[in-house]
Parts: sequence; C-alpha cells; structure tokens
Amino acid sequence: MVALVAVAAALPAQTTVAVPCAADNTLYQAALGDLSNGAGVGVFVGLNSAGLIRRGLVRFDVAAAVPAGAQVLAARLDVNVSNSPVAVAEPFFGHRVLAAWGEGTSVASGGGGNGGPAAANDATWLFRFYPGSLWSSAGGDFASAPSFTATMPALGAFASVLSVAAAADVQSWLDQPATNFGWLLKGAETTLQSTHRLDSRESTGLRPVLTVTYLLPGQNGTWGIGCPTGVGAFTAAWSGAPIGGTTTAIQHSRAPASSLGADFFTLRLDPLGINLLPGCTVWLPGNELVVGGAFATGPGGTASIPFVVPSGFPGYLIVCQSAVLTNTNALGFIVSNAAVTVLQ
Repeated sequence: MVALVAVAAALPAQTTVAVPCAADNTLYQAALGDLSNGAGVGVFVGLNSAGLIRRGLVRFDVAAAVPAGAQVLAARLDVNVSNSPVAVAEPFFGHRVLAAWGEGTSVASGGGGNGGPAAANDATWLFRFYPGSLWSSAGGDFASAPSFTATMPALGAFASVLSVAAAADVQSWLDQPATNFGWLLKGAETTLQSTHRLDSRESTGLRPVLTVTYLLPGQNGTWGIGCPTGVGAFTAAWSGAPIGGTTTAIQHSRAPASSLGADFFTLRLDPLGINLLPGCTVWLPGNELVVGGAFATGPGGTASIPFVVPSGFPGYLIVCQSAVLTNTNALGFIVSNAAVTVLQ
C-alpha cells in the first residue's frame, strides 16, 4: 500500500497553462460592413441603444502553448468588463467560429462602441477580411449551439469554466491548428442598451486569457474533490504509469470503512460536473459509463484495485470515479474525485 502511494505521488500530474489572446475584434452590425476595431482596447458584445448588434471575436494559439499529443481536461476563459450602460448581469455566450477572420489596424474613436473605419484584413459584420473575403452569413459564421454560457457582470472580471463542448473545441485546436478560428462572443442581443465593453488584448487592463489544464501520455492526475467523509474527502487516484499491457491500480482512501464500492469509467471528463449534494459531484458524462469491478474497503476506509491497462490505445484519456455505500446521507452512497490518466 505504501509503495503504491509513493509511486502515484512520483508520477507527473496534470499541467495548467495560461494562453494569451492571439487576436480579437468586434463585429459591428452595419449595412456596408465597414466598421471594425481591430487594434482597439475594447471588444464589444450586446445590443446598443439603436438596436444594432455587437459581437466579439477571440482566438487563442493553443498549439503554441500546449504540447502536441496532450489531452485537454478542462479550460477556462477569463475576460473583464470595463464598461457597460446597465447595472445588472447579462447572459454571455461563446460559439465556435467556422471560418478564418482578421484583426487589422483599425481603432474606433471615443469609447469604441460605434466602431471605426475598417482597415485592411479587419473582420467586420459582412467581411472576414475587409474588403475582400465575405462571411457566408452577415454577423459571422459560427456554430449555432454555444460551446459555453456564463453570466456577465455590469463591470469587472469574470470567468467561464468551460463545458465539455468548449473543452472539445480547445482539444481540436490543439490537434488541428489550421481549424482554430476561435470563439464568437455574444451578449444579450434582444435587450436595448446592453452593450458591454470587454478589455481586448491591446488593453492595459485585464486582457482575455484562456487557461488550459491538460495531461500528457503516461501521466496521471485528479479532478475535483470527493464527497466529505468526516475524516477528509473520499479520494481515488491512479497508481503506476499507464503503459499498455501492464497492470496498475486505483487507490481509494478516506472512504467509508468496511463498506462496498464500485469503480466507473469513461473516456471523457465533464469539467463542470453534476452536483449530487453540496460538495458531492459527479465528473463523468452520464451516458458513457462503463461499470468496473466491485470492491470492499478496509477498516481504515482504503482499497487498492488492480487495473489492466489496455494495449493499442496510446493517447487515450481514461477517467475513473468511485462510489461507496454509506448511511450518512440521503443518497446512500458517496463518490470520489475523478482520477484521470492518459495511456502511453
């Protein structure tokens, strides 16, 4: 038991990096599509007092910051609202962009909310690269379903802990950099005077940052915190390097003592999770579970379960979360954190 714990502790864990914004711009609704703010200090989202839409564009060079072959566990987008005409929170949406776009040298005058004359290669309401390449649809080409949603404050910084879909966007940008066109950002487009100005990458304020957590092949990590047990949080962790054809183990600690449990597996992590009870969260996508073997915990609430690492699947992410029976809550069981590993 002690030897297994020591091996697990020595293995590299997940890495988190902050990826700066590589390009940003604003699409200002305009009949001629000749307004932009490519080099301005603000990116605008929402609807102005004249009923004209503003949409933001942001792109992050994931492949320059995350090693090739890594598996993205989660991502978070941090932006800052530097100005808005409202004193209430508004919805915020991020949609995957489907075509390349440009950031020119245009700078909108004043507060920037009305845009300025577009410069060469700027993205505008009609053009991906002004004044040549058009969007297929006015207002940008983007996936209809948002990759993530959040609540945007009237002022100040806020973060969007990104969903499974958004983490998948980031993974695809790592694996296929040529398809990285970033996200289109939308605000409340049906509420007059809801325009929010976000600090752009040219701002001296809080610039957009994409934070990415990833694992490399051969690495183990954890995600989230297990349910409380009175002596700490119920913990699950991979022990040993995940090399195909070998046997490693799943270590359980601080579980209910002398009880029964089971391991559940999936090939994806839900970075947001589903709350069962306060402090008790499921991190596995519910429709993709594979039930592993049952196990018994000892008097100290521990267990070590062998796991045969499958051969022929290098680079695959395997996520495990464990459940153990208990009579201390309404569910009748508790769950561990998620234990994550990438096969080598």
